[in-house]
Amino acid sequence: MSSQIIEIAWIPLRADAKDSEASASLKTLAPEMRSRPGLESSWQGAPLERPQSLEVVNVWSSHDAYTASRSTPLHEQATKLMTSLIDPDAAAAGAQPYHNLLTLHKPVETVIMAPVAQITNIFLPSDVDKPAFEAAWEELVEHMRANPPEGFIAGAHGWGLEEVNGAKVFTAMSGWESIELNLKGQAAVSDKFEGIQKFSNVFEVHHTSFKNSGEE
Repeated sequence: MSSQIIEIAWIPLRADAKDSEASASLKTLAPEMRSRPGLESSWQGAPLERPQSLEVVNVWSSHDAYTASRSTPLHEQATKLMTSLIDPDAAAAGAQPYHNLLTLHKPVETVIMAPVAQITNIFLPSDVDKPAFEAAWEELVEHMRANPPEGFIAGAHGWGLEEVNGAKVFTAMSGWESIELNLKGQAAVSDKFEGIQKFSNVFEVHHTSFKNSGEE
């Protein structure tokens, strides 16, 4: 188990977000944001499924470092700016901003640095039998380990520390050489998901090419 705390967020953006004053202000703050104590790396990108949105992954050295960062004027300023960029129509239609903290079974950087990163959130009942679910997930992992799909680079998975609308969240991240090879690889193991779907059919999947936060 990695000791890192992974902060993940998804934000639906206004149509004019890119050229807004708030966006320009966030770019100005980016160097200071990347230098926050305990922040090991920070990544962002637009998911292929919803290009008018932003996916953010921050890698923290510890939960204490993450918590301390949220009590600063810098965090308050950045949060206010980012909130002003949220698309109110998307939020009203059910595409609510998403935020969670994760502990993953191994470091995530190799996944995030891949040409394409797939992020899958599985929403499970709050009383889910976690050991049974993890056993079903491990069957899929072992199959992929024994039969590595073409283009697969690395994977990391773990539980969200926060419940979302009363649901526990299991997040799986995988890095791929291309979206085409990702889709081909997913199709090849689709039958292995049957054991996982016994626990939940509520999946949210994004494919994102991440860059260091603050880069164009």
